[in-house]
Amino acid sequence: MERGLTLVELLLSITLASILSLTLYSLYSLTASAYREAMAGWYCMQSLRSAIVQLDSDLKQCACLLPQDLKVACQESALFIAGVPLTSSHSGIRVHASIPPPYFSTIRSLSGSSMILDVLDIDASGSYDYWADLGVITESGPCVISHGYSRGDAVLTLKTPAPGSTGERTVPAIHYELKADGLYRNGQLLAEALCTFAPHLDGAEVAIVMEACYHENRERISYTYHLQ
Repeated sequence: MERGLTLVELLLSITLASILSLTLYSLYSLTASAYREAMAGWYCMQSLRSAIVQLDSDLKQCACLLPQDLKVACQESALFIAGVPLTSSHSGIRVHASIPPPYFSTIRSLSGSSMILDVLDIDASGSYDYWADLGVITESGPCVISHGYSRGDAVLTLKTPAPGSTGERTVPAIHYELKADGLYRNGQLLAEALCTFAPHLDGAEVAIVMEACYHENRERISYTYHLQ
């Protein structure tokens, strides 16, 4: 004769199956949570690493062939490093055959958020050294070239009122700025997890506190560079 399950056996089987399901679900939740936390930490550290690698590279080339007293400028959560970034359309500042360094421009006139310089090709290489979203360091402070500026225009349009006065020296600069969605370099997103970027210039040392945030994870690092 075939014997079926009693009610007690059925209830016991359902209970054991439920306990096993809950145990497996708990293990899955713990594993998934640990994985998400590890990935968030990795993402934060990768963002910090990307920022440090690029900052270190730019600072090592800081003010090459440019006036040494116009190396770096800080402005709240923005950093300006004198120099021209290498791009597909620009090979950087180069030594001219007959014009010795340092190379720089001088301010011819100022009007609101507009600046006219005596020269836009500071090393006479045939390429304009100022373009949209790049920074500018003057003797009175830094500023940023407007996103709508057309390379080569005689009038340099700026995002804020032009600092300085007629006759001051200026140099192009690589521009770092923290925005709501991350750290930008010359108008391009460099590290999207960064939520704190606090640069400070103390004599010949550039000190930067950076923090990356993703979900509940936060990673903080301090970076210091001694200017040569």
